[in-house]
Amino acid sequence: MFLRCAILLCAIAVPIAAQQTTASLKGTVTDQLDSLVVGATVTVKNANGVVTSATTNSSGVYEFRRLAPGTYDLKIIAPGFTVYDEKSIEIKARESHTLNAQLTVAFEDQQVTVDDRNISTDSDNNAGAVVLRGRDLEALPNDPQALLAALQALAGPTDPEGGGAQVKVDGFSNGQMPPKEAIREVRVNNNPWSAENEFPGWGGIEIFTQPGADKWHGAASFDFNDESLNSRNPYTTFRAPYQQRAYHLNLSGPIIKKRASFSAFFGRYLSDANSVVNATTLDLVTLEPVSVNQSFVTPQKNTYGTFRGDLKLNKKHTLVGRVNYNVSTQDLQGIGGFSLPTRAYRGQRRNFILQMTETAVLNEKTVNETRFQWIRNRFTQTSVLNSFALNVLDSFSGGGAQVGSSSNQQQRLELQNFTSWTSGNHFLKVGGRIRHAHIDSISPGNFGGTYTFAGGPGPLLDENDQIVPGPGGQPQLVQISSLERYRRTLAFQRAGMSPAAIRLLGGGATQFSIAGGDPEADVKQWDISFYIQDEWKVRPNFTLSPGLRYEKQNNVDHSFDFAPRIAFAWSPVFGKPKAAEPPAAKPAATATNTTAPTPAPAPAPAAAPPPGPPKTVIRGAAGYFFSRVSEDITLQSIRFDGIHQQQFLVTDPAVLNLFPVVPPIDLLDAFEQPQSRRMKSDGLRASRSFRAMFALERQLPANIKLAITYFHGRTDRQQRVVNINAPLGGTFIPGLPNSGVRPLGNEAGNIFEYQATGKSIGNTLSVNLNGNVKMFTFWGGYNLNKTRNTDNGQSGSPFDAYDYSREWARTPFGTLSFAYGGGSYQGPHGISMSMFTIASSGQPFNITIGRDLNGDTSFSERPAFATDLNKPGVVVTPLGAFDPNPAPGQEIIPRNFGRGPGFVSVNMNIAKVFKFGPAIEPKAPPPGGPSTTTAGAPAPAAPAGAAAKPPAKPPVQRPYSLAFSASLNNLFNRNNQGTPVGNMSSPYFLSSASGSNSFFFGPGGGSGGNRTITLRVRLSF
Repeated sequence: MFLRCAILLCAIAVPIAAQQTTASLKGTVTDQLDSLVVGATVTVKNANGVVTSATTNSSGVYEFRRLAPGTYDLKIIAPGFTVYDEKSIEIKARESHTLNAQLTVAFEDQQVTVDDRNISTDSDNNAGAVVLRGRDLEALPNDPQALLAALQALAGPTDPEGGGAQVKVDGFSNGQMPPKEAIREVRVNNNPWSAENEFPGWGGIEIFTQPGADKWHGAASFDFNDESLNSRNPYTTFRAPYQQRAYHLNLSGPIIKKRASFSAFFGRYLSDANSVVNATTLDLVTLEPVSVNQSFVTPQKNTYGTFRGDLKLNKKHTLVGRVNYNVSTQDLQGIGGFSLPTRAYRGQRRNFILQMTETAVLNEKTVNETRFQWIRNRFTQTSVLNSFALNVLDSFSGGGAQVGSSSNQQQRLELQNFTSWTSGNHFLKVGGRIRHAHIDSISPGNFGGTYTFAGGPGPLLDENDQIVPGPGGQPQLVQISSLERYRRTLAFQRAGMSPAAIRLLGGGATQFSIAGGDPEADVKQWDISFYIQDEWKVRPNFTLSPGLRYEKQNNVDHSFDFAPRIAFAWSPVFGKPKAAEPPAAKPAATATNTTAPTPAPAPAPAAAPPPGPPKTVIRGAAGYFFSRVSEDITLQSIRFDGIHQQQFLVTDPAVLNLFPVVPPIDLLDAFEQPQSRRMKSDGLRASRSFRAMFALERQLPANIKLAITYFHGRTDRQQRVVNINAPLGGTFIPGLPNSGVRPLGNEAGNIFEYQATGKSIGNTLSVNLNGNVKMFTFWGGYNLNKTRNTDNGQSGSPFDAYDYSREWARTPFGTLSFAYGGGSYQGPHGISMSMFTIASSGQPFNITIGRDLNGDTSFSERPAFATDLNKPGVVVTPLGAFDPNPAPGQEIIPRNFGRGPGFVSVNMNIAKVFKFGPAIEPKAPPPGGPSTTTAGAPAPAAPAGAAAKPPAKPPVQRPYSLAFSASLNNLFNRNNQGTPVGNMSSPYFLSSASGSNSFFFGPGGGSGGNRTITLRVRLSF
């Protein structure tokens, strides 16, 4: 640990090298109607073939700040326009050059997005990144939440912390996913080692929204999906009613010509979605098991509006403001899978976001940017049925939803400021951020109480519920399921038996939990961070990027979260040298000359041709990252401290025998039942991850780029929740709930402590391929992943709740193989196609016996590998023979021993565009080309003797377009099964009771069909 920190800090402290004088190049990009072109990709290529890229901002302006003197080629690419190409731009030292460009509309068969970036040693040009814009976004879902899930899937395997990829919208964290129409560009895993990033190394999503325009533009669209367009969900017996409708409107235009513009988006989603219940319950008359397979319509409404304004305050200052408002309502939520309709609740969420960004160009080498964000969220839930909850493990969940009438109101503030400047071969960035969160929560969760029935031993009964005697005339004990325990309880209650007799016959509830007291709690939390990042061009083919980040937060006692990082990019192989160009001949004298032309001097010997662009780049990086302790942990430790709220988890038969009567809180006090509390460990702190990467990037023929990357990650101080007052090993006797010796005393009850005692180690091999071939652009990748981590604080040992020797295992979300890909094709006659595909191997899942044998109140104990197949209770499965009643000395199976089915989803979008309206004759380009240089020399004249070539006439532009498209989700109608049930006492053991919800934009997880087809019509001007 100390050695790694020392190496990284020494690398960061490298002395500043000698400076060299640089220059800048900037300009404004417009179309044939003088409208600003925003989001165009601008690239410059030097004599060595090294390419640097930029994007036009809300004013249509691009800028390169630190160019070495020399000759450059400039290229501008924007969807719907022909590629603009300007050759041999002379850049002189200490000068600011301006080159404005006007783009012409492309013919339909020429409209294609092209990524012209070469392999380079720039830190923000890693070939493993995925950059999506224009048609590349078309195949992704239109619903914002489904779009977010798709982008998180693209970011790769889930981080060991389990939080998934982190998202920034216009540079802000904790933002809401904007509608797809408002997105200009998405970057996934771009420059992940910068000290500006808080998230661990690989797994960042940056979203940039559409700015305003200097001309009026707008669009309206309607999306429609119905069950008649979808294939049947394979987990239902009939095609359930299902419909989704979505309305989108957007408008952008000028507020003050050439100074201020806006863009506004409005949308409304109306969804009559489905939730599928697959459970096994009991017939209330015969008490026979009954399979429940039903689909329920779960209405949802989502209304959003977003407004962005761009204002040029003066030549050096610009201001961007963005307001986002969202209201969503959900009805009949919480049902599906094992949860019956009685568990439904209603919910509503209101979000408001205000963002302000001020950019100041202090001088030609220095830029300062300030960002401010205010978020206000309110989330409410109301139970449909006010009743206690009934949980028959992995069979069915009935009763009422235990959310009560709850609300959660959050206010978040974020302030950022950073300054970047160029100094010789260095590009430095220094900044900081402060965030504040205030959460006010009202949560009467589980105030109605929950009875739990689990499997376990019980006497063998015949069909008349009479005991079947075993050898010696004694009752024969067998393992019964959770559903059978519940059935016996109801049957013997009807027969008038006493609670004690019912329990002797294998009935009776296993656990009862309830909460009471003050449902309101609030927490305030802030965190600060500072960083410095340098991009040092040590040589033209070698870039070193050291950085340092510091983070601190309240609510935990730790002040030394320093995160040094360093990255390098080296190009050992260059392309073929460019052929030396002969010197231009001096123009001959015209007829008006009165003197003979002066003979031209002999040309100087040609210099050695410079090398072409690099064909191979080797990258490496290492650094530390921190994941902050969430405010929810502090909130829970305040709420369940035993004073604000009382929480009881009861296993005492004296209380359990009251079923179905719910004992009130004061009665539990009378029974002297100990409370369950939650608290933070004194050593709780942000988890720390060390990440390292080594990559080989190669430019292949036909503008295809290949990247092969190896990642190593090691996380310590990972957060876990441990019952620190569970019975000591060997002291708890199953069947005797109050047995066992607890370290802090039996009267202290269960104490669940948030600890930073976990760890994980992961290794990933990643292969990425992207490029474009003629009219087709594509991107894709494959990850081979192996990640191991500790458990979440619940021991799987049946004998000792503190025995974690078998808990180091593969992570529950760590798939072994993960592949993704996509692309777009622009065909003739306005027809376009795009595709997005995700495939992964099955997720690991845990196999448990469904009983609490060590007294930690969780049902995480696992079976042993069977050594005697004739032993009663042994279950033979495709994974092996398991013994649910292990004896001391038997080998317990590892955690997450099972592996679920794989997932494959191919999604496609097909569109046809019709353009109409009065023809708009474009302006003819000026003689000599469509650009002018205001700070350099005029465009070079044509070579002597060359015939003057008239400029090509641009195509006619039409002001309106009408597009029809169809989005096909799970094109090949594959049945992606969900993770199998791992509870051995469940009737669904090793079966998938529902479709996969690995990526909820795909089939399963309440989808209206296994394959869905959404139709869209869009009118734009």
